[in-house]
Amino acid sequence: MTWDGKNLYEIQESIGTSLKGRRVQMNLSQEELSERSGVSPSSIARLETGKGNISLLNLLSLLKELDLLNELQLIFRDPSLSLALLAKSKTKKPRQRVRKQKVEPPNKNKTWVWGNQNE
Repeated sequence: MTWDGKNLYEIQESIGTSLKGRRVQMNLSQEELSERSGVSPSSIARLETGKGNISLLNLLSLLKELDLLNELQLIFRDPSLSLALLAKSKTKKPRQRVRKQKVEPPNKNKTWVWGNQNE
């Protein structure tokens, strides 16, 4: 299934339908999934019908309980493992921070005296 040419609402509906299929495949009711994930049954119903948004944390909880969290990890893999990024980082020199040097006042080591106290 590709999402090219679909708007975001159609993609949201496709995700909901897919998650519902996974829930049914695992022989779970919305109430059972709700108890396991901590996501309200109404949020699950809204997601599955594509009629409303749920929070990212709720989506992650559902994916975890439906054993789909690793699928999401494939999309958001560690950027430090990317060969292209490693090559790019080696060609670019890091900027060095240059600090302004302190200028010492000319009379720093002299003791200040009020008036003519030496007399």
